[in-house]
Amino acid sequence: MLHLILLLAAADDKAAEDALQRFKQAYRNPSAPARATAVAELARTPHEKTLVQLVGILSGEVPVVKAAAARALGGFGEFKKKAGPILVSSLAANAKEDLVQVAIFEALGKLDDESALRVIHKYFEDKNGKVASAALLAAGEIRDISSIDLILKEMEDCEKINKQGSGGGGPGVPGGGDDPRKERAKAVLPASIKAMQLLTKEKWTTAEEWRIWWGRRRATFKIED
Repeated sequence: MLHLILLLAAADDKAAEDALQRFKQAYRNPSAPARATAVAELARTPHEKTLVQLVGILSGEVPVVKAAAARALGGFGEFKKKAGPILVSSLAANAKEDLVQVAIFEALGKLDDESALRVIHKYFEDKNGKVASAALLAAGEIRDISSIDLILKEMEDCEKINKQGSGGGGPGVPGGGDDPRKERAKAVLPASIKAMQLLTKEKWTTAEEWRIWWGRRRATFKIED
């Protein structure tokens, strides 16, 4: 049995080395999209060595390649205890790169990393609708009961904003033109609904329906596979 384990480990090491060699050649391409493709290809071989390579890219590349590296780490479930904290710590470092932050949340959701929820919850209120939406969906994928009240609050807030009448006056005038709050709410409301559907496996589609459902189920609801 030990002999078989050693053989499998050696095979894994060889596959990782081969993947890294192919990656290093492809990564020399000056095209950022081509390098992002090389990153995605490398991630098809989860291993501690490929993990180290992806982490380095996550901290020192152009946004599209960093996003590819972040998204790729979502496939490293076997190394979740290492990949998760790295992704979480990368959020603040990429505060001005919503493309990267969105990819990080996608990866955290795929990793099903409950230890990241405390940070994920904070991003529900991010001013950037894309980032807030990605955080909500990550929580939905992770499926922990602690997320429900926070998702519902965001859902209700967005629905209230969407229902507000629009005034005149043009952009930049209070009550008129493009309202950043309304633009954000339009993006975040559907994400919050989808997050609740993922988390609960229920299919309600409005804040009012979810509020009624949760009022009836709060005391007895349990997460089911």
